[in-house]
Amino acid sequence: MNYKESIEYLYNSRPYGKIKYGLFRIKELMDRIGNPQDSYPVIHITGTNGKGSVAAMITSVLAQMGLKVGLNISPHIISFRERFQINGQLISKSKVVSLLEYIMPHLNKMDKKGEDFAPSFFEVVTAMAFHYFRQEKVDVAVIEVGLGGKYDASNVIKKPLVSVITTVGLDHRKILGNTENEISKEKAGIIKPGAPVVSGVTRPVIRRVIEKIAKENGADTYFFWRDFYVQPQKMSIGHNLFNYVGENHHNDLPLSLNGAHQYQNAAIAIKTLEIASKRLNMKLLSDILKKGLSKVQWPGRFELLKAFGKGIILDGAHNPDGTRTFVESVRNYFGNQKIRLLFGVLDDKDYMNNIRLLSPISSEVIVTKVSSHRSTSPEKVFREWKKYVDNVIYIENPEIAFYELLNTEKPVVFCVGSLYLVSEIRQAILGGKENA
Repeated sequence: MNYKESIEYLYNSRPYGKIKYGLFRIKELMDRIGNPQDSYPVIHITGTNGKGSVAAMITSVLAQMGLKVGLNISPHIISFRERFQINGQLISKSKVVSLLEYIMPHLNKMDKKGEDFAPSFFEVVTAMAFHYFRQEKVDVAVIEVGLGGKYDASNVIKKPLVSVITTVGLDHRKILGNTENEISKEKAGIIKPGAPVVSGVTRPVIRRVIEKIAKENGADTYFFWRDFYVQPQKMSIGHNLFNYVGENHHNDLPLSLNGAHQYQNAAIAIKTLEIASKRLNMKLLSDILKKGLSKVQWPGRFELLKAFGKGIILDGAHNPDGTRTFVESVRNYFGNQKIRLLFGVLDDKDYMNNIRLLSPISSEVIVTKVSSHRSTSPEKVFREWKKYVDNVIYIENPEIAFYELLNTEKPVVFCVGSLYLVSEIRQAILGGKENA
């Protein structure tokens, strides 16, 4: 089996996008391979928005502290290999193959018990990540939840260094619940006995849900604006500056990631690092924080790329909370000027509210079809945009739509919506294909 065959197996034999809820399959699979997730300290991160950025910041700083740090994320933007990283280095193609070959005999045995027992795409990938980090003898692993928390495949972690809940909003309602209260309980399902909890949640009603579950588990809680906070100092794309106030004060911290929301994400990351470093018997120094935060890269989150004589900002704002954050960032960096926008979204997202939020800052909009089985009605999205903005066109092919986006005198253009769309446009700009 080569790399291309491995990827095809994962996407086709373990259908990507097919969700199998429950932990009994992943628990059996982990038992079969010796529970690698128990062999190193873990920081476990969930949240509606921000979990990827927080994970990237934590990983970058821990690496600056001299640790070997595994990072498991979902979804990827360009390459499947992004899902498995050590100190910022993507896993090799040959290692992906060997990990899958190691796990496949166990998968075959479980498959024979019937469809309900056959591990899903995400369960297999999660098992591969845990095994990879054991093989590579990481000092700590940073694990991002795929969906929700309580029944996510990553939730076989028994006692994390820290459990992190970045934010809670209405997303994946068909799976996680129709109210923020229900979704809060799902995300708080990663809380484990005695493991500290750090959260960016500020709404009292959601905090109470998290606090109740944490108390039941004897876990201390640390909330943004209650136990730690930030003081923004400067906002300039790629060169943001802030102060952090928590257990310790850290002044003039640089942040390469863009957007006002990244200050909150940085605060969550630093509070997590304060706790984790203590539990690892290490010191978190300001110089280390500055080096780590200045080197963070996280594609597709208000990311500025320069190509074709333009500034092109990519943002995977695919739910109302993410869209509000995007709008705030546009106003912070570009004032009240209206933007030219390429937009594509999946059918199961709240695109009506996303469009309503984006319309006040948009003067020209190109709607396209996202390259996913979950994008079947882009014409409905186009018609929704027409209710708010006069200058709207529909181009089905995303790459053709992107080149039309560039057909303007505006120096900066925007691509917003599904991460699938962001990934495709990013490939058009930078090149590179999944199985190249």
